[in-house]
Amino acid sequence: MKSRALMLLLCLVGVLSPFAARAIDLNLAGTLQLDYLFSPFGRSDPRPASHTLDGFTEELSLKLAIDISSHASANVKACFGCHGFEVGMAYVDFRLADEFNIRVGRFSPTFGEFGLRHDPGNHRLSDKPLPYDMGRMLRLNIFGDSVLPSPYVDNGIELSGTHFFDRSLQFDYAAHAVAGLRANTDTPYDVDFIASRSAAPYYIDNNSQPSVGGRVGLTARLASRVDLSLGGSAIWGAYDTRARMTYTVLGADLYLRAGRTNVRAEYLIRRTDMYAADQGRFEYMLQTQADGSLPERTFQVRDGWYVEVEQPVLRNLDVILRWDGMRRRGNTAPGSQLDFEAGVSRWTLGAQYVVERGYRLKASAEHYSWWGMRNGIDQDWAFHLGAVATF
Repeated sequence: MKSRALMLLLCLVGVLSPFAARAIDLNLAGTLQLDYLFSPFGRSDPRPASHTLDGFTEELSLKLAIDISSHASANVKACFGCHGFEVGMAYVDFRLADEFNIRVGRFSPTFGEFGLRHDPGNHRLSDKPLPYDMGRMLRLNIFGDSVLPSPYVDNGIELSGTHFFDRSLQFDYAAHAVAGLRANTDTPYDVDFIASRSAAPYYIDNNSQPSVGGRVGLTARLASRVDLSLGGSAIWGAYDTRARMTYTVLGADLYLRAGRTNVRAEYLIRRTDMYAADQGRFEYMLQTQADGSLPERTFQVRDGWYVEVEQPVLRNLDVILRWDGMRRRGNTAPGSQLDFEAGVSRWTLGAQYVVERGYRLKASAEHYSWWGMRNGIDQDWAFHLGAVATF
């Protein structure tokens, strides 16, 4: 890990040197969040670490932005978290006009509203909404991954732009082609998000077939202090090594700003093919075809949602209320602790206190309600206390 960090630092120095000599605008920004997660002990769970990443967790990101010219810019971002060091972005933008921008390299494909603020310095709570969770939810090892863990980073190209009809209405679009989500097998159960974020060979497309997707959105000024944004997103691609098993992700998002109150809501759904030619791979009976043979594939569906309200109560204190959840429907592997249909609903009450510019404290309490869990667990509590610094 140290060697990877050193290599990344040397690369940044190499990039900086020629640009500094040419007096091109450079901007270095970063975020650091240290969060402590406590989940109460119980007789059935003597160690919360058995089902979650409890205790201290750090998230660190460093971003270098370079303005090459009035039309071209470059961005490089390195991240550190529970997954170790990761290249969060390394791309070049070429903007011909507000309505047309070309992005090439490694980036987060545009999807939904939360993807734009996934960095812990840009959202008020310590953890992400469940449909975008990346390892902080309770009982992850039982329930499985979220709909689309954020940030989802990939290699490819994206076209985007914004058109202003007048001062009260704007239209945004983005369309991308990237390597796509992955699984290092031709008989997968699901997308392997850990492999998708790992270094070689997963930075290279595993099946030579790109994934495509995009987002469209409208933002309207309804009054002097009231804005409303609506958006729709989609992603489609094949994720196994033989490009036979496909996935489709759809999403809808809403953002309302009314004075100092912010309301956000999103719904995501992912349909994922599973290799199904062997009944021994599954807990429940597969439906046979007309000739009595098993189908080559079946599928599972994961969907999730969140509704979040942010309300300032003092000059430097915000209160946040969030309801989010996630469901899974589909066959399972033998011995799975999930029923054919299982889900979780979570309520979160949190607060953010601004100590001074660039330094904030976060605290929250969360209540989980589970269904479809064969181990008998139906509820959990979790508590977060964290600090975040931005510069």
